[in-house]
Amino acid sequence: MNEPVHRWSTSTKRTVILIILVLLALVIYRFRDVLPPLVIALLLAFILDPIADFFTDHLHLSRGLATGLIFLVLLVGMLGVIAAPMTVVPAIQRAVISLQVDTTAVITEIGTFLERPVQVGEYTLDLSSTYEELSSILRSFVSSVAQGTLDIVLNLASGAFWLVIILMITFYLVKDADRFTEQLDNLAPPGYRDDFVRLRRQITDVWNAFLRGQLLLGGAMIVITTVVCTAVGLPYAGVMGLIAGVMEFVPNVGPIIALIPAALVALFQGSSFLPMSNFWFAMLVIGLYIVIQQIEGNLLVPRIMGRSLNLHPLVVLIGIIVGGNLAGILGMLLAAPVLATLRVVGHYVFCRLYDHDPFVEPEKATPKPKLLKRAQQAAWDRIQEEMKQRKIVLPPVHVRPAQPTDRPAVEAISAQIWEGHDYIPDVWGNWLTDSHGQFFVAELGGRVVGFAKLTRLADDEWWMEGLRVDPAHRGKGIAGQLQTIQVETARRTGRGTLRLGTHAENYPIHHIAVRDGFCRVAVYHPYRADPLPDDETPALHCLTETDLAAAWALTAESPRYQAASGLYEDFCKWKNLTREQLERHLAAGDIWGLDAEGKLAAWALICREGKEEEEKDKLHVGYVDGKENAISITLRELRKLAAQQGYTEVRFRPVDEPGLMAAAEAAGYEQRENSHDIWIFELQLEQGT
Repeated sequence: MNEPVHRWSTSTKRTVILIILVLLALVIYRFRDVLPPLVIALLLAFILDPIADFFTDHLHLSRGLATGLIFLVLLVGMLGVIAAPMTVVPAIQRAVISLQVDTTAVITEIGTFLERPVQVGEYTLDLSSTYEELSSILRSFVSSVAQGTLDIVLNLASGAFWLVIILMITFYLVKDADRFTEQLDNLAPPGYRDDFVRLRRQITDVWNAFLRGQLLLGGAMIVITTVVCTAVGLPYAGVMGLIAGVMEFVPNVGPIIALIPAALVALFQGSSFLPMSNFWFAMLVIGLYIVIQQIEGNLLVPRIMGRSLNLHPLVVLIGIIVGGNLAGILGMLLAAPVLATLRVVGHYVFCRLYDHDPFVEPEKATPKPKLLKRAQQAAWDRIQEEMKQRKIVLPPVHVRPAQPTDRPAVEAISAQIWEGHDYIPDVWGNWLTDSHGQFFVAELGGRVVGFAKLTRLADDEWWMEGLRVDPAHRGKGIAGQLQTIQVETARRTGRGTLRLGTHAENYPIHHIAVRDGFCRVAVYHPYRADPLPDDETPALHCLTETDLAAAWALTAESPRYQAASGLYEDFCKWKNLTREQLERHLAAGDIWGLDAEGKLAAWALICREGKEEEEKDKLHVGYVDGKENAISITLRELRKLAAQQGYTEVRFRPVDEPGLMAAAEAAGYEQRENSHDIWIFELQLEQGT
């Protein structure tokens, strides 16, 4: 006997989530001293993961062996620290205390200068009160940062134990990185896995850009600053280089912070060999630091970092102050990537609240080409002009209707798609003779390099499918030209709706669709289930035209219908589900229903027409709707129906609606391996002139 799945009510779910959040907060608070080692282990794993990937991909080592080799080298390098932790810790402690004392001394010396009234003409300026306020703020901030840094250093380096723990955690994070990533993605709620994966990738890109880029920048700045400071005789040149390298982890304001101690040392101690006053030597050091920052900003950053974190300096400054007070130097260094992560999450939440697509990249303004690019463009323009004068013409892409003689070329391209399992050869004859649609091919130099099909589903509905481009000729705009021809053809024919479907990671087609004015209207997830042999007859029965009113009443206002934008799948084509279409499928015997208490409770549409040869042994479900407690039973009964009718598998693409996804999983359906979500794009046509 089939019973409806018992689900928690909304209030129960909220209560459970609240309890989990409270317990999580208590655990974090109770074990807050363990957080810094975990954070360091995560950061170290982020840095080492691409090295392990390189060994695995290029040296064909197992993941465990590659990780072991990396950590063997790392352990050898850190052997001195492990062997003598009691020597390292006091040194770090003395350095931090010395920095705090020196900073306080500098503040005191500045105060001695400001306590004397400043005479400007007939006016006397007393800056002593201003100094007292500023010094109080600076002393408090320096004290809190130093104390937070000392706390972290003492907690982490109190013995070799914490170092070993950090390395162990990092080892397993690197070794099982792919497994952890997959498990993390599987935690996403039904219907939101695609969003979760893309959001995780965006956050990962933020931290990758920050950590790996800043390590390279920091190393470069240590070398450059040390060499320059040594060349002009600045005392403690190595320390100044180290400060400049560490401050590279603080975007925007980090170089300014690194400049301050260098300028103060130059002002109070002068050069070790240059014959100039301390004041002018300080000006020289400031000028050199500005030159170094310009080299870094215009030469190193674009080549090492690529896209920056794109944070306003004021936001970074506030984050540094808050991070320094919360976690010392670690909080200051990680303030920028944490803020960038919050920006990514905030953008996603904002877009979802206003029903916008959070993953559509805004159009970027075309940057002004640099001198070299302009010279290259001018040279290319001159070559083109000479080619025109000599009547030398590059072969253009020519789009035309397909012909029977194009079949070998089309099949050759299809053989390179989906590992040779493309369906195009099976439908070639139907597409070529379709009098209501249009089959296009693209030629380059007299050779077929791409093709696409425009199918007319109804008087006001068009479907674009089968867009293929020879892998050897991708990136030349061929796909865009094929799609443009399809859109223009449909627009010339009449008004209506033009749609296309593509998988969620086909980003080039996403960009082309958005360029041509398409909007994403629905997302579908690929599910499957095995037939369910049962001695009992399935509780479903084939509906007829007399059931039209009852079936339409269950659908017209349902959340499934709204999430699908009124569409249903008719074997890899998505059409408008209207009352008339439903009546047509009822007459064809494609609709099966489930009754409860003498009334229709749910119904399902089975796709029968247009199946490829290799899909004829599978039961394809195009749409399911009805009362929530009856949908799961209907999906389970479809598995019984598949077994009764001799099918080997049930396939169903539910729309991205949490209730429907949960019902499918409760009925024993699971997401198909190696299959992507399907995005449906739509364009409203207006008849062209």
